[in-house]
Amino acid sequence: MTSLLPLVFVIAVTAAKQGYEDVLRYRTDNMVNASPVTIIREGKEAIIKSQNVAPGDLVVVERDCDVPCDLVLLRSTDPHGKCFITTANLDGESNLKTLMIPRDLPDVDLEEMHKLGVIECEAATTDLYSFNGKIELKNGEGRVLPLTAENVLLRGSRVKNTECVIGCAVYTGMVTKLQLNSRLTRNKNSTSETYINRFLIVILVALIAIVTLLYFLKRYNELFVIPKLNYLGDATDSYSVKQFLQDYLSFLILFNYLIPISLYVTIELQRVIGSLFMEWDLELYEKETDQPCVVNTSNLNEELGQINILFSDKTGTLTKNEMNFQQCSIAGRKFLFKKSRLEDDETSALLDINKFNADQRVFFQALSICHTIQVASDLSEGSEPSSTKKEPKSPGAVAKIRSGPSDMFPISDITEESHNSSQQSELNVSHAIENSVSAHPNGSNSTSTASDVNPLLVTDDGYSVERRKRPVVIKRSPNFARAANRGHNAPTGDSQSIQNDLGSVVHSAPQGSSNNRPISLQFQRSTSEKDLPQYAEAHSLSLGHRRAHSYGAPNAYLTSPIAADAPAPNVMFRSPSTTSRESYAAPMFTRQPTILVRAESQRRKKEIHDFIFTLDYQASSPDEKALVEACANLGMVYLGDDDEILRIRIVPPHVDYKRSFTSFHPKEETFQRLHVLEFTSDRKRMSVIVMDGEDRKWIYTKGAESYVFPLCANSSAARIAQTDAHISDFARLGLRTLAIARRLITEKQYQDFLVELSQANSSLENRKQLSEECYARIECNLDLLGATAVEDALQDDVADTLVSLQAAGIKIWVLTGDKVETALNIALSCGHIPPDAKKYFIIDCKNREEMLLHLNALDREVIFGMGQDCALLIDGKSLSVALTEASSEFRDVAVKCTAVLCCRLSPLQKSEVVSLIKSSNENYNTASIGDGANDVSMIQEAHVGIGIMGREGRQAARCADFAFAKFCMLKRLLLVHGHYHSVRLSLLVLYFFYKNIVFMGIMFLFQFHTLFSSSSVYDSLFLTLYNVIYTSLPILFIAISEKPYTEDKLMRTPKLYKKNTDNKQLQWPYFLMWVLFAVYHSVIIFYFAFCLFSYNNVILNIGQTAAFSCFGTLLMWTVVIVVNLKLWLESMYLSYWYIFTIVISILGFIITTIIYNVINLDFDTDIYWAYNNLLASLPTWLWILLTCVACLVPDYTIRMLQRALNIKNFSIFPGNQRKLKMREKFESTYL
Repeated sequence: MTSLLPLVFVIAVTAAKQGYEDVLRYRTDNMVNASPVTIIREGKEAIIKSQNVAPGDLVVVERDCDVPCDLVLLRSTDPHGKCFITTANLDGESNLKTLMIPRDLPDVDLEEMHKLGVIECEAATTDLYSFNGKIELKNGEGRVLPLTAENVLLRGSRVKNTECVIGCAVYTGMVTKLQLNSRLTRNKNSTSETYINRFLIVILVALIAIVTLLYFLKRYNELFVIPKLNYLGDATDSYSVKQFLQDYLSFLILFNYLIPISLYVTIELQRVIGSLFMEWDLELYEKETDQPCVVNTSNLNEELGQINILFSDKTGTLTKNEMNFQQCSIAGRKFLFKKSRLEDDETSALLDINKFNADQRVFFQALSICHTIQVASDLSEGSEPSSTKKEPKSPGAVAKIRSGPSDMFPISDITEESHNSSQQSELNVSHAIENSVSAHPNGSNSTSTASDVNPLLVTDDGYSVERRKRPVVIKRSPNFARAANRGHNAPTGDSQSIQNDLGSVVHSAPQGSSNNRPISLQFQRSTSEKDLPQYAEAHSLSLGHRRAHSYGAPNAYLTSPIAADAPAPNVMFRSPSTTSRESYAAPMFTRQPTILVRAESQRRKKEIHDFIFTLDYQASSPDEKALVEACANLGMVYLGDDDEILRIRIVPPHVDYKRSFTSFHPKEETFQRLHVLEFTSDRKRMSVIVMDGEDRKWIYTKGAESYVFPLCANSSAARIAQTDAHISDFARLGLRTLAIARRLITEKQYQDFLVELSQANSSLENRKQLSEECYARIECNLDLLGATAVEDALQDDVADTLVSLQAAGIKIWVLTGDKVETALNIALSCGHIPPDAKKYFIIDCKNREEMLLHLNALDREVIFGMGQDCALLIDGKSLSVALTEASSEFRDVAVKCTAVLCCRLSPLQKSEVVSLIKSSNENYNTASIGDGANDVSMIQEAHVGIGIMGREGRQAARCADFAFAKFCMLKRLLLVHGHYHSVRLSLLVLYFFYKNIVFMGIMFLFQFHTLFSSSSVYDSLFLTLYNVIYTSLPILFIAISEKPYTEDKLMRTPKLYKKNTDNKQLQWPYFLMWVLFAVYHSVIIFYFAFCLFSYNNVILNIGQTAAFSCFGTLLMWTVVIVVNLKLWLESMYLSYWYIFTIVISILGFIITTIIYNVINLDFDTDIYWAYNNLLASLPTWLWILLTCVACLVPDYTIRMLQRALNIKNFSIFPGNQRKLKMREKFESTYL
């Protein structure tokens, strides 16, 4: 029973912890599984639980709702069949992504949609960015439509900017891509567990040896000793197997306390609490993004203090992944980007878009076209939504799709729409207002309420544009901020031009205007000085009307002076039925109400301007965004796409619109995007096929120069050489480079491409390979246009972090996809490669023999380098040879280098490098850190995976064991938390073995004085509570709070990290030292008590001899005091709370024993009042004091000798903080 209860307690604690986690998971799962989902089955709409959605169901998803399963998009309220989503829950990217309804999908009624056809797709995979499937149409003569990733809404994504979509469920439940990616690839275990298991094996062997020894000693006594003791009776001659099992198992049960069964529970609690401390650390918290440190795998806390080699990504990890366009090479000439102009590197001439030649214009035109950027029409849409999930409103959601385009959206009070007319020469904004417009001064009676008035259109005197309970539609083009305005030109289409410097306007509604007819407002401002007197004199507002009839004249007029510095705008009303020609022919200066414009309204003008006229580029790649923004700064503004019609407006960025807009007319170019050949890590490029205004088809390609140059025609050979030289210059500056090329394709080539692509998409088995072969046939014979160079700034404090980690003994390998020159410059600037290090390059190695020559030469450099740092730089092609043909030779030489830089690597090669180093006989502990999806394999392969929650998404952070916002936080994570957790775990493990050996050592010695009768010296209560109450609390507290050095000391002295690496604190010398102390303490405690009771057992205050229970109680009391004081000596960070835990543990023994011994138990009367008698005995207190001194003086003496002799490496436990400071002062003064 005494052995069973502790075991049951340990199992119960573990089960309670896991059960609590299961309950939390159940609640979370139930919230998701029971969420309502609108579906259409057999043409009927219904709401069911998400867990009941089955493949083949038509699922309705509204705006701002999460997608419940993987859907094939079939219907959208977007007129062009698009659906905008965010995938923050999948990959952490908050940018808008565009999905499309399958091309040529027939438009059928919702009641017949379930009869449209049959969807066939591949089995679900973990790849979030690929999907192979097809739709076989039933009523389309067997037509087959291919399905790709752009047609699939994945579970976890959220619909944005699209009111409602309908999709067919293909993957549901546990087979969705999100769920498949949520499964752990493998369990990671700390290397410290290996040492713990070794210690357990030793203790288990010792247990069996002790039990066997005691059994044979017992048999010897039974055969040769007991027969000589007549008072023990006659000895039995027979000996059965049952007797053997009884004797052997009795010893085994008696000494099973040698195995610390509660150790793993305590370790688990220590890890969980330590993880919370890391997540609560404000130094690991990023305030800007409100992102704390995240611990996904608490089992690896102590592994942070054991890292030997760190593998790091470059882009987004060492750098910020914030791209800024810096330089470019166009037609063999180098240009610098300065102040929204290009500066010729040779002539220093500044060029703007008006001075561009044909090559320069085509180059930036290619940058404005070759991308997949979206322009968000609503500024709020690009932001991350709230965590609250929007539920479906009602079963009537499908009505949005059933109805026509005019009423499919529940329009709010003001809705913004992009104005996409490509024929206008200037940006137009039209207000279709279905309300009456009124003006009134302060104090006048009005039926409008505060909610009816737009706060941005209220003047200081109380005049306002009143908004009634009718919707208002503001149509705008997203680049209005850069548009020029015309003063008195005739309006085009259904809209009138609004000047960029719009003022606050107050006016009266015309008489007789119908409240049911929309009215268009035109705001115009005088643009020349000769017009100002007219406005100042007339203060006019003109009413436009048709020649046939008038809507009536206003019945009231307002008078108010106009500010001298603010020319008055004109406001013209017209009916939608009035043609632009008739409206413009109306008298412009008639009897009009007065307009009030104040200088104080300039602030409100800016608010309106900032709200309506701001471009918001949504890009999946920061490189693309930087290039498109650079084009916009130069005057070639990308406005967005409307049904794959790309619109680019030419607006010189240095035009003074307030003075010169009457003489400038912006030009707009349109291109039809036919196909996008997506970027992949294998292709290292992306292409678009477009058709210009002359119906010519072009293919534009952008990518790594090593992949684009081979695709160029021979006619570009000279330009390739010049551009390649410029790219090398860019790389030496640490800039990221891309090559740009294009070519004209014939109609036949395009049609052949369509046929081949259609055949490739129809295949389910080799679709990716066939598609890439099709892409390769069209991406050929290109004309090189030039190259771009963007800067990726270094992360904050990255140099200090890398230098500190190297000083801590951690070797750093940077694995990147960039070219050697770019990566080398970044490595030098961030401190990865020391400035005085000797650099050895292995580039373009083709076979094993060549690789071995390089490695032998490098090995000689390292050996005979006289201690000089050596850095290795190797490219992807050479690394492929090293990994496949000379892996062991490469590994053995590379680990000797101070720094290693691997360039042009694929994600698979990154993981292969990590796996190669892990296979070394040196048992290196590795860590990998990255921020992108291409770093996931590397992160999962390393012993410790660390993710950066950066701009490339959060897929790496989700798959990592630890994640935080900035690379510089890695220094604190390793040097502080890693050091602390490593020391804490070692002390926890060694102390558990120590206290159990002391406990059972006394039991072992007691057997020699009882003829090996397998009797216990301790009461059963003590056996039960020893590991649960008497000794558990202090060690748990130390295991979560121990600090061998202050945090500042660890951050300032990185070399202290070396004291813990390679699990030095868990090596055999430390374990044996603790075992020897345990044996010594058990011997002292037992024989001091044995001597006391042997020579005079009349130690009680009542004059009676002490019973056997007093002997066992006294031993137990002493053990509790000694083992707790021993932990006090070993602790380094003494606090009042720690002292309190020791006092509580000792008092816990006293209180439980007092309560236990005052209870008169029928089955055990020997313990009755025994402890009370010991408390009242003076010899007992003196004996405890003497025993504690005898036990702990050697420990204290050895500790002081270590410090006095400055034996730094003998123990990692340098004492408490006050003594530590004294030691540091002593060392700095005398040593």
